[in-house]
Amino acid sequence: MKKMQQNHNKILVELINKTNSQNSKKFFKELDLKVKKIIGHKLFTLMVVDKSLKYVERVYSSNIKAYPLLGTKPIPKNEWTKKVVLNKKNFLGKDMKTIKKLFFDHEVISSLGCGSIINIPVINNNIILGTMNILHKEFYYNSDTVKLAKPFASLLSGYFLFHQQNMKTK
Repeated sequence: MKKMQQNHNKILVELINKTNSQNSKKFFKELDLKVKKIIGHKLFTLMVVDKSLKYVERVYSSNIKAYPLLGTKPIPKNEWTKKVVLNKKNFLGKDMKTIKKLFFDHEVISSLGCGSIINIPVINNNIILGTMNILHKEFYYNSDTVKLAKPFASLLSGYFLFHQQNMKTK
């Protein structure tokens, strides 16, 4: 575990160094690849929340056919929103039953072979800017994988803040 943590920290430092020198598209792709290597995923998306907290806009997707870039969707009023958007807490959905209960696009998620999800809020000055979303087969993720994922999300703050400033109010 110690060697895994050292490798994890090394990758995070590499990403931090690249944050200052890459445009968002390149950085998001690099982040996707590193998260896939360290944590594993079948789908990786990044969503920015508008300032009114009414909708989210997708700024990155590892599967643009199923989840196109700059696609928007309303923020649902449910347990997930309360936990992630309002309380700024990580979300772990271990199975399809949980996903079906909380996500209207559960059929698309299932069709991609996904059945577990991690959502990590991206926060700056205690304001939610968006989420990093990682999906894999059922029961793939647990509390340890959530802990591994969280530092990656913290690297997104600057990019998300910039994007949020340019979002149109709906």
